[in-house]
Amino acid sequence: MKEAIEITIREAVKSDAAALIDFLSLVGGESHYLTMDDAGPLISEADMADYLTQIAEKDNNAYFLALANGEIMGVLSVTADFHYRVRHIGDIFIAVKSDSKGLGIGTLLFEDMLDWVKELGVIKRLELTCQKRNAAAVHLYEKMGFALEAEKKYGARDENGNLITTLQMVRFF
Repeated sequence: MKEAIEITIREAVKSDAAALIDFLSLVGGESHYLTMDDAGPLISEADMADYLTQIAEKDNNAYFLALANGEIMGVLSVTADFHYRVRHIGDIFIAVKSDSKGLGIGTLLFEDMLDWVKELGVIKRLELTCQKRNAAAVHLYEKMGFALEAEKKYGARDENGNLITTLQMVRFF
């Protein structure tokens, strides 16, 4: 059983840029379930800082960090377009460090993000894509109110180069 630790959830700010790049590079190399691989986010610290500043200024985008002792343990971002016709559709990216899985970090990130969505009232549809084989993620998403919208055959490649099925999941508000 893992030791209980205190997790804080907050929105990212530009001063988080370097730590966020390091975190994304780490999880990209750890997980075979992310679209990102060990190449990491391929963005400079200055560009990441600018990106986080831009995200914070929008009412339909957010970047949440889960922190323990000042270290990033997990992230969840919601990105949406600025065009009127689709600005109500948020796309989710979530990642948790391998050694932090099982601590409820994904649930905490989702709970804060869902509160944010409800409070602002701009996002009416949240979307995410995950690998069908990632049972733990599918369970979390269903627990958070997401439902299967479609299966996408050959939606990704696994670590051995095999084409695998991904799931398109959605939640409405």
